[in-house]
Parts: sequence; structure tokens; C-alpha cells
Amino acid sequence: MNWICVTLMVCIGLNPTMDYTNNDEFIDDVSACALHLNAMYSEEERVPVNLVIAQAIHESNWGTSRFAVEGNNLLGIRTFDPSDDQLKPLSNPNASWGLRIFETKCESISYYIDLLNHNHHYYKFRSARITQHFSDEIDLEELAMTLAIYAEDVYYTQKIIRTIRELEAYDRD
Repeated sequence: MNWICVTLMVCIGLNPTMDYTNNDEFIDDVSACALHLNAMYSEEERVPVNLVIAQAIHESNWGTSRFAVEGNNLLGIRTFDPSDDQLKPLSNPNASWGLRIFETKCESISYYIDLLNHNHHYYKFRSARITQHFSDEIDLEELAMTLAIYAEDVYYTQKIIRTIRELEAYDRD
């Protein structure tokens, strides 16, 4: 299945390795991958692309973090299953968890979209998204506020909202 995804990505112009030389490239590749993956979901199940980009920026430091480079994990996705391929934090090599290793960076985005769509922890996200979908008014900041559980950092949602605002300002340039 993964080779089909990589083949499709190459055919439609996505960079399967997603190696970045600048922030514009990072945004373009994450956006292209998110758009491609969102096309596989119904409209009301799609995750707004700027939310995906904002979290990927924050979680992977623009694709330059160790977990992004060595594990293709752009979204800080953890695993507590010792049988999963994973990277342990250098500061805590004996942690009971690790960050999942993916074959491609786009695969990590796919996992993230699936996580938001199906994991019970994100029911508030899904509820807010469906309400916004039917009112035809997408509020990325409101959606970001539902993702406080995504990280241990108590300021996480504020950081994501700040990144969303920076992206929106960036888009206008």
C-alpha cells in the first residue's frame, strides 16, 4: 500500500522524501500532501490544511527536528507500543514511549489525519469541525483550541494559534 501512495505522490508532483531547503518548500510539500490525503475523505472529515501545516511547523521545527529527519515524523506522533518502530528522546532514552517512525513524511500526515478523525481523544475537534462545516465558517483558532490534549505543553494551543496567524500573514505577502 505504501508504494502505491509514494507512486501517486510522484505522479501528482509531491516530493516523496520531503527534504526541505527552505520554509516555502516545507509549506508547499506539507500542503500538497495534506490536500492529496484530504481528497480521500468526505468534506466534513477533512482537516484544514493550515492547521496541518501549523502543527507540522511546531512539532518538527520546519521539518528539521531529529524526529522529522530520522523518523519522518512531522507531527510529534507518539507510540507506547514497544513493537512499533520508534525513536526515543535523547534526553530520556528509557522512556516508556517513543516517537513513531514512518516510511515517509506524508505517511505521518496521513496517520495524523486518521488520528484526528478516529481517536476518541479528539471528539471535541470532530464536533467543532462538523458544526463549522454545516455553518460554512471554518475557524482554525477554535479548532486549534480543541487540540489541547495533543501535547503536554499547557501553552500548546496558543502556540498553534500563533503559528496559524503567522501563516495567514505569510499567505498575504
